[in-house]
Order: sequence, then structure tokens, then C-alpha cells
Amino acid sequence: MRIITKPGDLEKPQIDPSDVMRFFAERAEKAKKIGSLRAVIYQDKHLDLAERRDVAEKVLLLPMLRLQTSDRVLDIGCGTGRWTPVIARQVARYHGTDFSAGLIDIARAEQGEAENVCYSVLPSVSVSLEALGETERFDKIVVLGLLIYLNDDDLIETLRRVANVAAPQCCLLIREPVAIDERLTIKKHFSDDLDQSYNAIYRTEEELLALTFATLAPLGFVLEDNGYVYEQKELSNRADTVQKWYRFEKRETVKEQT
Repeated sequence: MRIITKPGDLEKPQIDPSDVMRFFAERAEKAKKIGSLRAVIYQDKHLDLAERRDVAEKVLLLPMLRLQTSDRVLDIGCGTGRWTPVIARQVARYHGTDFSAGLIDIARAEQGEAENVCYSVLPSVSVSLEALGETERFDKIVVLGLLIYLNDDDLIETLRRVANVAAPQCCLLIREPVAIDERLTIKKHFSDDLDQSYNAIYRTEEELLALTFATLAPLGFVLEDNGYVYEQKELSNRADTVQKWYRFEKRETVKEQT
């Protein structure tokens, strides 16, 4: 089912988190056949597109983090840990989280756990220093392709959780597919490309930024920059959505919400 929500519509369809959990459990199993990269970039039937997208995304986004050797980095929704190698070798601490135990198992098996690397099976709405087993806040936080799988209330709670584990000076990098025209909810929709039932919420950029500003601005975050992830048209094969990135900076010590 594909549901279009117009700007004036008061009712916004919800997706079932258990359906999302089931989808990612199936992706973890599918990774054994098609490889972990294609499994999390959803290019089951396109042999090299996942690899090309992965390279293009990292070439563009990694410099935006301005990593330093003393940085502590939190990767929320890390999946199979595809960002672990390029980040962990440059920083003091990398901690990846995902609500899918199957994906985290792959991350641990493929990426290993170096002395400065840790993974946690944890929903984004439950992120806290205590739940992570950490005592220090994070200088850099990445949330890549996660928010489309959250209903609005859980998206807001996730952003609050992000703010609560952010250091006084923190860079937050969000990469998210956004709807080109109107909010699109995909609910219990069977995808021929994936051979699976799929659930997601593609918000318009205006809607996504309204939610992020309302949540993050009072906690000291400012949107510094944003843009398109894939400038090459051949890397974007979706008609209704486009991949965007947003870099937020927190530079002042403010009172965090609890």
C-alpha cells in the first residue's frame, strides 16, 4: 500500500515497528546470499549499484565529519557496520548501534571489534549513555537512512536521545531519503525489487526539517549545511524520493532534556 499525505491532511498513516523489525531480520538473512552491502543498500538485482553508491556516499560525507583522533563517534542505525572501517581508524572511539540483532551479528563478524570499536543492539528510541555502557558523550553522531523507519513520535524521541548523548560541541550528520512532492507512506507493500514486504515513511524535506528544527534547535543544534547525496543521476533510481544530507552543529553548552 502506497499512501500519499497532502500538506493539509491531519491524519498521518503509521507503520508498524514489528513489520520493520521483521524486514531487517529478513535482510540479515538475505545478506548471506547477496552480500551485506547489497542487503542494506537495497540493490538486490543491480550488481554494482550498491558498491558505487557506497563509495560515492563516503567520498562526499566522510569529510563533512572533520574527524579528529580524539573524537568519539556514535553511529545510530549502523546496520552491518559499513561505515565502521572508514571512521574507526581515524578516531578514539566508534560505537555502532542497531535494533536488528542479525545486522549487528554481521557487523561483528565482518568488521570485528577492535579496541576502539563497540556495537550494541539497541533501538534508537532507547539510546542513552547508560544503555550504551558509555560514560562520555560523543563528538560526532551519524544517523544515516534511519528516520524513514520511524513514526513521527519515535523520530522526535530519537532526536532527543541524540541530543542527550552529544558533547557540548558536536557534529550531527543525517542522511535521509526525502519525498520529492508529498509525504509517502509505504505500508505492508510487497516490493518486487526486494522480494519482501516493505514499510517506510518518506517525509518531504520541509516536513523533515520542521521536525528536526523543533526538536534540535532548543537543545543548541544549528543546521550548518545540506545537499544532495548523489549528483550522478545513474546512482539514483527512485522516482518518488531523493537522498539528502544535513549537517547540524552544536557549539554551546545547553541544558539537555531528560
